[in-house]
Amino acid sequence: MFKHLIAQINTCYPMFISTVHYEISYQAAKNRLYISIKGFWRNKADVASYLPDLKKILQKTKPGFTLLTDLRAMKTSPPEMQEIHIAAQKALVDAGLHCTAEVVASSFVQFQASQYSKTSEMPLKQFESKAAAEAFLDTLKEPALA
Repeated sequence: MFKHLIAQINTCYPMFISTVHYEISYQAAKNRLYISIKGFWRNKADVASYLPDLKKILQKTKPGFTLLTDLRAMKTSPPEMQEIHIAAQKALVDAGLHCTAEVVASSFVQFQASQYSKTSEMPLKQFESKAAAEAFLDTLKEPALA
């Protein structure tokens, strides 16, 4: 199992988790979560800590948070990994996710990620650059809480 790097980066990123397969961070000033998926996720054992790590950082978010997901370094996943991706997306939605801006480079990853989002009902807009995704999220207003 890979060791985690959990560090206090600065006040903008109070929590940062990095492994060889993913990075997750939260920027409180924007109420925004950042997730980067890296490489090929062969099996569930490779990323056994992903859902617990995500849930740990989700505790820092406020309802109406936004998410920037960077999938440019992600390889398409085998079918058995769908369960983990969809569970993560459902956890995000349940925690109060307002909108996701997803950066993708591969059309195969783009298609796979779109299918996951449809299944989990995660709000999603895809972009070709991180700057465009960030700019889009910056234009959104937090939803009024009921």
